[in-house]
Amino acid sequence: MPHKLAEQRHPGTIDEKVGCEVATYIWMQEHCTDIRIPNLYAFGLIDGGHFTHVGQRPLYARVYHRFWRWIHRLFHYPLLSNYTRNASAPAVDTAYMLLEYIGPETGEMLSCTWTQHMRDASRRARLFQGMSRIMLSLARLPQPHIGSFKFNASDGTIQLSNRPLTCTMMIFENSGTPRTIQQHQLYHSTDSFASDLLTLYDNHLLHDPHAVRHADDARERMTIRTLLRTIMHSFILSDRRDGPFLLQLTDFHQSNIFVDRDWNITCLVDLEWICALPVEMLSVPYWLTNCSIDGIIDDEYAAFDQVRQAFLAIMDEENKSIRMEHDINITRIMRDVWDSKGVWFWACLRSINAWLFVFEDHILPKFSADRALVVDLKQVSTFWPENFGQVVKAKVDDEERYQAELRSLFDTEL
Repeated sequence: MPHKLAEQRHPGTIDEKVGCEVATYIWMQEHCTDIRIPNLYAFGLIDGGHFTHVGQRPLYARVYHRFWRWIHRLFHYPLLSNYTRNASAPAVDTAYMLLEYIGPETGEMLSCTWTQHMRDASRRARLFQGMSRIMLSLARLPQPHIGSFKFNASDGTIQLSNRPLTCTMMIFENSGTPRTIQQHQLYHSTDSFASDLLTLYDNHLLHDPHAVRHADDARERMTIRTLLRTIMHSFILSDRRDGPFLLQLTDFHQSNIFVDRDWNITCLVDLEWICALPVEMLSVPYWLTNCSIDGIIDDEYAAFDQVRQAFLAIMDEENKSIRMEHDINITRIMRDVWDSKGVWFWACLRSINAWLFVFEDHILPKFSADRALVVDLKQVSTFWPENFGQVVKAKVDDEERYQAELRSLFDTEL
C-alpha cells in the first residue's frame, strides 16, 4: 500500500520493504529451520520482476539451480535463494508476496486468547519457552553490521545490505519526516547508529505538525531530546559497540504468534521489520503484563519485573540447547541492560510517542531524584536547534493550524 510506505515521497520504498521481508524469509528458511514460518511461494516487485520458488519449476531448472547454490556455498558467495525469475507470471501493478495460509489446524493468533489466559502459569511458561527459542535462534549467528537483509533481484541472492528498516522509521517517513537513514546505509558501530536514530526523532519533532501542545511543552520535549543525546554513552556497551550484532524482532507482538490451545507456539508470521541490531537492544517484550511501555510504573513495574525474571530464567534453560556461533552471553547482557536502565534508553529510540514519559519515569531517576529536574533544565533546550525561539514559535503555529484543520473537518462532517 503506497500510502503507508512513503512511496510518493521516496520512490522505491515499497520494493525496499518487500525485498527486506522476502530476504528475511529466505534467511530464516536457511538458518532457522527450527522456527515454523509460512511457506513463501512467490513474490513480485513494482519494477516488474516476478519470482517463484524453484520447487515449482521443471526438473531441469531445479537441478541447474541446485548446482549454482552449491557453487555459492563452496566459494562463500552471497546466499543464493531458492527463488528464480518467472517471466511467465501475469503482469501485476504492485508488489506482492504469495504466502501459505495459516489456518486453525495450525493454531490461532495469540491475541485471540491473550486476555483470557495471560495469567495461566502453565500456558505462560510454554509461551515463554517458544518466544525464547525464537529470539535465541535468530540471535544464534553473529552479523557483521547493523542493517536488514535485502533480496537482490539481479541474481536472486540475499545480503545484509539494507538500512535497518523498522516500523517506526517507516511511519515517520510516511508522515513527512525527511529520510534520515538512507536505503543503503549500514552501521559498523552502535554509537553512529544511536546518533542517527536520535536525529531521526529530532527531525520528526521538527516536521510533525502535531508534535507539541504549546510553547512550554515544546521546550520540555527539546530539553529531553538534548539530554538523550548527552547521556547516550551511558547506555552503549563499550566492549560490544563494534559488534558482533544480532538479528532481532522489532515488531514482536501477540498477533504475529500462532499458538495451540496450550500456548505452544506453532507458527511465527509477519516477518517484516527484522533487523541486525546491537545486542543491548534485545529485551523482554514489554506487553507480557498487558501494559503499554509508558504504563510500566509503580505496581505495574513490579509486576513486569517479576514476569521479566521468569522469562529470562526460561531463556537461560533454552539457551543450553542452542549452539551459539559467538561468545555473547545474551541473558546476562539483558539483565545488565535492565539494571543499568539501558532498556529504557533503547525504548526511547523505538517508541513513536512514549519516549517523553519513559525518559521521565525511568531514565531521569538514574541521574537525579529530583522529578522537576527537566523543568529546571529547560534552558538546555536552547542547545537543541539553532534559532531556538523561531523553532518553538513555528511548532506552536503548526499545532494551532493542525487543531483548526481538525475542527473544520469535524464541522464539515456535522
